[in-house]
Amino acid sequence: MINDIIIRKYTKKEDIIGLYNDLLRFMSEIYISTNGKYPAMEWLSPEEKPKPEKSNFYQDFFEKYGWFLKWRLMHELDEIFLAISSDELIGVVGLNYNLRGKEIPWIPKEFMMRDDVGFIELFAVRPEYRGKGIGTLLFKEAIKRLNELNKRPCVVTFPNLEAVKFYEKMGGRLIEKYDIFVMYCF
Repeated sequence: MINDIIIRKYTKKEDIIGLYNDLLRFMSEIYISTNGKYPAMEWLSPEEKPKPEKSNFYQDFFEKYGWFLKWRLMHELDEIFLAISSDELIGVVGLNYNLRGKEIPWIPKEFMMRDDVGFIELFAVRPEYRGKGIGTLLFKEAIKRLNELNKRPCVVTFPNLEAVKFYEKMGGRLIEKYDIFVMYCF
């Protein structure tokens, strides 16, 4: 199965922005599979968050998350890797390493002023492909790329996500707990 996976790398801003529709649909499926934990849409109250059981779920999700994803693609992410199987998007990981001049509220300000770190972002694998090595493949690709750039790989996430166990298994060390986030570095 893992031998059938193609990893596509996107570095040009117009190519990254061009992924918007596919990633928006993909992230809506991730949201459903995580029972609304990821993407967290922490700016919304629990009552405002899209409800997968509602008939207008996709429209609601697109309206409430679409603007944020577009912002991430346009202003935050420097590279994106997609895992593709049989022309189906099954996983994604984004990298954010040109930090100076960006305003990213979940990254501690002291790290935004550093040139020696890079952040792994927008990391997700389609539910039916979890536990098959796809996440590990994508994550190792992200770590490898950041190491090539002489950046220490870090992740900012929410402590209640299943991904925290994965980060710890991959050798991540808890660096900081703040606000509603935790930060791991590798």
